[in-house]
Amino acid sequence: MDNIIFKKIWHDDNLIELEISANCEFAAAYQSCYVEDKALLEISKRIQKYIDNCNESCYLEFGKKEGNYTPAFSMCILPANALGHMQVEVNIEIADNDTRLHRCCFYVKSELGLIERLGISLKNLVTALEGETVLLNSSSVDLGRSNK
Repeated sequence: MDNIIFKKIWHDDNLIELEISANCEFAAAYQSCYVEDKALLEISKRIQKYIDNCNESCYLEFGKKEGNYTPAFSMCILPANALGHMQVEVNIEIADNDTRLHRCCFYVKSELGLIERLGISLKNLVTALEGETVLLNSSSVDLGRSNK
């Protein structure tokens, strides 16, 4: 089953280390990246904007893909079809060299409701415990708890 999985490895003040893995029928890859908690909250907001207008794509970047930084991950949520299905193009940096040349790009299939839950769950991952996991296409771990 296609999926994108975000695992909170570590946090200190406002910096979070995530292990991100993704898979589809043709490929599987993972990486670790660092993101500020405010950036993760902004990503959550941008996903909600996408839900409100799913006729346009939504590009999201975790870390910086260029320059002298730690590995970065990006995903582009493509427009949804009439049934609420879409593809998410993932771009995972393969940290096997110092020049950041290698990347793995592929599509992960999903649905509008699952994307919406992902946005809520990523926001909640900011305050979650280390080791907590968020899955795009599964309800086995759900940090999409209500806002109280």
